[in-house]
Amino acid sequence: MKSIFALLLLAAMTLPAPNKKGLVSIMPLHEKRAAHSATLLPNGKVLIAGGFKKGPDTYSQLYSATTEIFDPSTYHFTFSGSLHIARCGQTATLLPGGKEILITGGNNDRPRLASAELYDIAAGQWTRLPDMNAGREGHQAVLLRNGKVLILGGTGDPHTAVELYDPATRRFEKGAPAPYDCSGTVVPLPDGRILIAGGVQDRQLTRQAMTYDPATNRFTRVGDMTIVRYKTAAAILPDGKAILIGGSDNRDWKGKYNSTELFDPKTNQFSKGPDLNFERFKLGKSLITLANGDILVAGGDKHIERWHDGRFSVVATLDQPGYFTTASLTGGGILLAGGYGNDAQCTDKAWMYIP
Repeated sequence: MKSIFALLLLAAMTLPAPNKKGLVSIMPLHEKRAAHSATLLPNGKVLIAGGFKKGPDTYSQLYSATTEIFDPSTYHFTFSGSLHIARCGQTATLLPGGKEILITGGNNDRPRLASAELYDIAAGQWTRLPDMNAGREGHQAVLLRNGKVLILGGTGDPHTAVELYDPATRRFEKGAPAPYDCSGTVVPLPDGRILIAGGVQDRQLTRQAMTYDPATNRFTRVGDMTIVRYKTAAAILPDGKAILIGGSDNRDWKGKYNSTELFDPKTNQFSKGPDLNFERFKLGKSLITLANGDILVAGGDKHIERWHDGRFSVVATLDQPGYFTTASLTGGGILLAGGYGNDAQCTDKAWMYIP
């Protein structure tokens, strides 16, 4: 057993030096996990929930119900109760008022979970909610301006692709039928519309894109993407355009992209964007928009890249790629937690990147 002195020394060695910039390894998560959720709390802490890891045979998947909280003042994780249902690939949304977090769907040994849970931040407790109208995995959640949460995709059926969660009633409402399953990349636009681009349609990758207007509850087709693209991520640039970063074609690992493309909300058209320095996909929730509008791309490869003034540059390098890792802006830096590498084995490693 390690002595108290040794543990304190280890903790001190993993804390970033004051004002030190760059990438610093910190104390690990309590569990190996990937495809988990990471939610920034109003107090600056980060709630990590669920995820999966490989079993002793290095092949089977074990799903987690545990949660832990990262404290940016100590750079440590502490356990914080458990979900009622173990899951990975869920959505996590901080609700208006900053008191609760909504978890929806995902998968475990059963695909497309319909279950949902609510986390009370002050009490540190989880509550089961009534199920969603449809089971979902690979879906997205967007907090709307009216306080409801829009749940998109993950059902394989356009008739059930959309529903909304109402925090006032704690229930899910059916949404309008979509032209096709909303399984593509989802990003809220500055004008209030939601862009859904690419993904899978009728089990085939598609270049098609559409917008959803919560004010009218209607979908509208927009211009096609420049190429088929999925397992990507998106952000909004300072000029209001959306940038879709990396991803893959139907060859997955052999079809990874170093390309990006831009969507202009004024013209509803896509155009080629600046190239990344490295191919990347399975980005998960690993994009961060910095205070000055720069975009940090921290997942899908071991190289961390930063978009600034129209181009990408490498700013740091991890010891291995981070697929389905999470990135959270907290405490003056970006927390990178979990994920898996090229060997598909999940990690408990965590890092802080100080811009």
